[in-house]
Amino acid sequence: MRKYFRRAAESDLGVGLSFFEFDGERAVRQVEIYGEQWFDSRTAHHPEIGPGLVDQPLFDLGMLEEEEISAEEFETVWQEALRRQ
Repeated sequence: MRKYFRRAAESDLGVGLSFFEFDGERAVRQVEIYGEQWFDSRTAHHPEIGPGLVDQPLFDLGMLEEEEISAEEFETVWQEALRRQ
């Protein structure tokens, strides 16, 4: 079962947002946004953020119920990230 989440993120780029798609416990897509800088899990990432997807299972990340979002909301963000590449 797929689940989708949005949570605050912070890196050397500043404060931002991270969006995740999980299939069971495994992350399958991810978007991070820091101002006008958008990164997605299928492209090379900024060195401060790191490559690809989170490597922890969903259970270990401690996502909260209030951080869960709809598939449609995630897909909108994903499509925008692809458009910006």
